[in-house]
Amino acid sequence: MKSRNLTKITFSLILTLVLGISFVTTVSAAEVTVDAKIGAKLIFNATPKKLKMSVDPVDKPTAQHAQRLMVKTNAPSYGITASYGSFEVKDYGLIENGNLKVQSKAPDSGSGTGDPVTVEDEIEILAGESGRTNNEFTPVAYQLSVDFTVPFGDASTTVVYTATMST
Repeated sequence: MKSRNLTKITFSLILTLVLGISFVTTVSAAEVTVDAKIGAKLIFNATPKKLKMSVDPVDKPTAQHAQRLMVKTNAPSYGITASYGSFEVKDYGLIENGNLKVQSKAPDSGSGTGDPVTVEDEIEILAGESGRTNNEFTPVAYQLSVDFTVPFGDASTTVVYTATMST
């Protein structure tokens, strides 16, 4: 009788094992590749938008005004140039005669102008600045100087800043 019970138990165990294996879900793996393309961006702004300087040869021969150039970029580095239009008083060129100077300071690892430099048609305001920034400011200061060789009157020019990112 014991042997018959042992046979029944053995048969039951084998049957349970076979049925249990058939109820097990098969697991398999799948690989997925994720490709991403992140666009290069540079956002650039200058404030204030208008600079006003009043000078005269006696009471105020020099005037200064400052700006801030703001950059946001995911580029590894960037630079800023400034181009100047005609800046004349009665046919006297303030740029050509060295009356307008500009000075910039790099916010981080780049190089600004250092000391004030005489403005030309185009000036490199900032070179080789490290990028990947959410908000970086470059201070720019302008200095206008006059003496009695500069005729009185009004002058206006447009400064076009261009920020260029490296890739």
